[in-house]
Amino acid sequence: LTPTVELPFVQTLRSDPSARVRSGAMDDRPYDRDDVRMQPRRRDETAVILDYLPRMSPKVYSGVMAWVLCIYMLLFATAPTSSPEALATHSEYMRAANNDPIARELEREMFGLMRQRDEHKVFFYSWREPYKSLVAAKQAEVDAKMPELQHANAEQERLRTKARKAVGLWSEIGVSEVRAQFWKSWTEGKDFAKRMTFWDMLLHTGKSKEETLASVLFRWLSQFLMNLSLGLIAAVFWFAGRAINLVFAYEPSFVSGFSFVAISVVGAAGSVVLFLGLCYSAAVGGVYILAKQASHARLEAQQRQQQVRGQQRPQAGRAHYE
Repeated sequence: LTPTVELPFVQTLRSDPSARVRSGAMDDRPYDRDDVRMQPRRRDETAVILDYLPRMSPKVYSGVMAWVLCIYMLLFATAPTSSPEALATHSEYMRAANNDPIARELEREMFGLMRQRDEHKVFFYSWREPYKSLVAAKQAEVDAKMPELQHANAEQERLRTKARKAVGLWSEIGVSEVRAQFWKSWTEGKDFAKRMTFWDMLLHTGKSKEETLASVLFRWLSQFLMNLSLGLIAAVFWFAGRAINLVFAYEPSFVSGFSFVAISVVGAAGSVVLFLGLCYSAAVGGVYILAKQASHARLEAQQRQQQVRGQQRPQAGRAHYE
């Protein structure tokens, strides 16, 4: 008889039954060759996805934390509470600026003169008399009153600056003003996106009769996301200009003003990036789910067709005897 030679792996399985379980020798699940072939592919897809994610180095971690902190400070943080004396001074100066009788009287006179001037602006008034002379006379009165009105407005702005300096830039009032400017810019950016999307839909509807409903919806969705991105990015620049003007209105120190503008602009940009990322992720996820459902439906339809053909084929080849 020829002696039987066993491999070391087989000897290990015979001596240690638990090794058979760990190795899968005693696994009752059927061997799926396709699943084994798909495992390297799944690992490759996971590696590709991980390559696109940023490496969490100390610099990246610090940047992400600063980004989140700026968003929190701009939108959710509670500002320091001002003292009652500072609030009283702010209220007094603001009341004096808003209720200035001289400025109100000058504004009323200026609006009356401008209304009378516009009443004489008929068609081709520059070549028609007496409208040309009347408009010129009223414009001269407006020009004569304008320096007085500008002086009164400058005095009002000086009182408002004193009121803002009484509470400070980092107070509840300053933070509420910069947040109001941010949401105003945000709304203007969204309105821009809605207007552009409306005109795109209006001008491009019905140009191609071969498009399907899915392609039309996908084109509208992509166009809206593009317009929304442009509108919100432009809103960040609008907000940056308004934040700088607000800082100049409070007249803080250079370090305080620069820090306030930097935190505000970085927080606004981070909010826009976060919102657009969520929108694009939702859109891509929705398109992916719809594509997978369409693919599954197509495969099921093909399988049903194959089953019907398999059932009809024996019947077609059966001999008939009469």
